[in-house]
Amino acid sequence: MKEENLSSKYKWCTLVLVITMTVLLIRLWDLQIMRGAEMRKLSEQNRIRVKKIVAPRGIIYDRMGKVLADTRPSFNIYLTPEDIRDFSQTVDGLAKLIACDREEIIEKMKAASGMPPSFPIKIKSDIPMDEVARVEAHRVYIPGISIQIEPKRNYPYAASFAHVIGYVSEVSDEELKDKKKHKDYSPGDYIGKYGLERSYENDLRGVDGEKRVEVDAIGREVRTLDVIDPIPGNSLHLNLDLELQLSADKALETRKGAAAALNPKTGGVLVLASRPGFDPNLFASGISKTDWQKIALDKLHPLQNRAIQGGYPPGSTFKILLALRALDLGIINERTTFSCGGGFAYGNRVFKCWKKGGHGSVSVHRAIVESCDVFFYNVGLKLGVDRIHDFGNTLGLGRVTGIDLPNEQKGLLPSTEWKKRRYNQPWYEGETVSVAIGQGAVWLTPIQLAMLSSFVAGDGKNYKPQIVNRIVSTEGKVIKTFEPVVNADLKLKPGVLTIVKDGMRGVVNEPGGTAGASKVQNVLMSGKTGTAQAGSDKVKLGDHAWFIAYAPSDDASVAMAILVEHGLHGSSAAAPIAKGITETLFKVKTVIKEAKANENR
Repeated sequence: MKEENLSSKYKWCTLVLVITMTVLLIRLWDLQIMRGAEMRKLSEQNRIRVKKIVAPRGIIYDRMGKVLADTRPSFNIYLTPEDIRDFSQTVDGLAKLIACDREEIIEKMKAASGMPPSFPIKIKSDIPMDEVARVEAHRVYIPGISIQIEPKRNYPYAASFAHVIGYVSEVSDEELKDKKKHKDYSPGDYIGKYGLERSYENDLRGVDGEKRVEVDAIGREVRTLDVIDPIPGNSLHLNLDLELQLSADKALETRKGAAAALNPKTGGVLVLASRPGFDPNLFASGISKTDWQKIALDKLHPLQNRAIQGGYPPGSTFKILLALRALDLGIINERTTFSCGGGFAYGNRVFKCWKKGGHGSVSVHRAIVESCDVFFYNVGLKLGVDRIHDFGNTLGLGRVTGIDLPNEQKGLLPSTEWKKRRYNQPWYEGETVSVAIGQGAVWLTPIQLAMLSSFVAGDGKNYKPQIVNRIVSTEGKVIKTFEPVVNADLKLKPGVLTIVKDGMRGVVNEPGGTAGASKVQNVLMSGKTGTAQAGSDKVKLGDHAWFIAYAPSDDASVAMAILVEHGLHGSSAAAPIAKGITETLFKVKTVIKEAKANENR
């Protein structure tokens, strides 16, 4: 009986042993064979880390090859969750070392919660050298901390190019959720948020490299195993001119306004300035909450690119459009005159001319030179709002120009159909009287009025504005060249452009011209001043000052539109800025100084 019990127990033990060994063998097979590569990778992560090497963004140059945006070395703090032994000790200790809020560190870690525990989380960018020294001295006491030297975006001219070049900043949680568009981005990566940095993100952003390193128990690098070098981003070569941009920016520095200048022969954007501005380097270094709130809540709206987003009544600069259309249709000719006594009675209202005593009997030439409102009240009524709208739209007014920047505003050129659709009301001819001098429902952007100036300078032809001229690889290979794109090419009736161009030349160079004070020595500049009412009857603000121009008058190399918000008069506030751009382009001041020096010899 005892032998039977022993035999039974032996069998059961053998069975349990066999089952246990079978389970262990199956598990061993699963770990070693089926999941061997995965387990090996997890095992190696305990001592081997794969670290990203951030690729430098492409350099941005002006048309003469001068650097407008590049990269510089930056010291950045990272925290690797896997290496943390005491969470509170690490977070509190790091917060003291780098003068960073504890909550901010925790928020950074939460944002990267979906990443593997071995993924280094960027806590702070661009730390100063004294913080670098403190962190290095205390790293052994706070496991998980590391410092990496990475390329950081640098904008040497700060606010002067902020609105056109834009800035980069850390990719947001919302952007990371868009896996289709941002699948290659991780928390802490930088991305173009504004301006060209955003428009050409895919070209400027390079391909990150990586290195495999062996680390010790507290996460410090022991040795590098292998490296895959990063590929820098492609470079942008712009049509912008550094000297012209700085000239316009300096003139606008203490004001609100914008300047846009084009090459009328190609559409290349030579100047695109907007003020007030901001320092894009703040964003590239990881902008603080205080600095962000200061910019975002500023009532002057420094983030607005007034050159392409600011909508303003164009004032008397709009008269050029009416003159071109009316002459081309034969509604008026060179000898047509209207009598200006200082006002124009229509219905039960008198529309005033800016000159109280009036201009007397004026032709289209003197009406442009002296900016007679009454002359263009008459012309506007003869044209009608729809013909004004259609012609302006053809030239690029009241619609997006297609400039290579995000969030361009299209402006507004009213029409009978627009008012019916918008207000379900008919258009009244009295409204056309206001539109005829660039007031009322019409509002445009500076870049659009630069297109108008470019059309006249280009003898009936203008081009889509383009900031980027070409994209070039790190090896110097031209990847893409942006050829001129024609926007409008109209065959106007013979003599039309000559009449308008003579008038615009007279604005600057004839007695009585509204911009005579901005005459340029040795270079003929043509232009048209404008003053546009701003604000409401309850809140009366100073009028906006406009000036559109091109130079030289006979064979233009530049066409411009200048706006100074609440500058009162185009002749005194906006025209001098165009004069400065022209002098800078043609080095007029230098020529005059050299000529006087030669005379004294």
